[in-house]
Amino acid sequence: MVRPVQIAALATLLMTVSLCLWRLLFIYTDWAILTLGPLAIFVFTSMWSLILEPWRARLKLELREDSTWRNWLTGHIRTFFLSSIFTLVSVTLIAWQALRVSNINAAILLCIFFVAALAFSFGQRVLSQHFNEPFARLYATSVVMWCVAIPATVCIALVSYNFSTMPGEMITADFREALKIGLMQSSSRDEWISNIVALLDGYEAVKLWMVIQMRDYPVLGWFFSLDAAIFSFFICRTGIILAQFSDARVLSHSKNYKKELFGKS
Repeated sequence: MVRPVQIAALATLLMTVSLCLWRLLFIYTDWAILTLGPLAIFVFTSMWSLILEPWRARLKLELREDSTWRNWLTGHIRTFFLSSIFTLVSVTLIAWQALRVSNINAAILLCIFFVAALAFSFGQRVLSQHFNEPFARLYATSVVMWCVAIPATVCIALVSYNFSTMPGEMITADFREALKIGLMQSSSRDEWISNIVALLDGYEAVKLWMVIQMRDYPVLGWFFSLDAAIFSFFICRTGIILAQFSDARVLSHSKNYKKELFGKS
């Protein structure tokens, strides 16, 4: 019971520290992106292991030992591509939300992150009693992500639709004015990170404007809040990925170090 809680708490701490530094320093400089470097490395290395190890296990069963294809079908290119895409998209979306989200919404997202990490730790324990590794970890990742992300999607969408604040001028704005309002929320620095954030803010403003235009059709308006589904899946999977990193790269090494230390003494 203690180990899963330690894993989830450490994963959440890694995320919180990185995003707090990013949010604090971005006010002053685009070089704040360096604070996201460790987070990106943690996510990439864990995704690399999660993708490559099942590939190798399946290849060992499916491919003959004397096949010359073994030198080509290493899975490294596929793993690098998928790990890079997920890391780029997830870290970008989470970092952007960290700049704009309210304290209450931040607490909700961290709770979702913690629950995903904790559920994965328990899920992997259960599945490891029935599946060999690395498949227990692979299946636990998929099952937990769906089980946590679906209710998280509903929660985020409802909060976004019912409690999002909007500038008063947005109610009477046309499309161009709404886009301008969104772009003006960002930093005035003309640097590439600030410009990316501005584009995302512009998208959010346009989405909010469309919800306002459809206020007489609440079902359609609520539909535009469902992009929260994409974000909730990324936040849950990132929580799971960082839980794997915390377990394999931090807590396990710490445990082995203590054994060596006390063993020598």
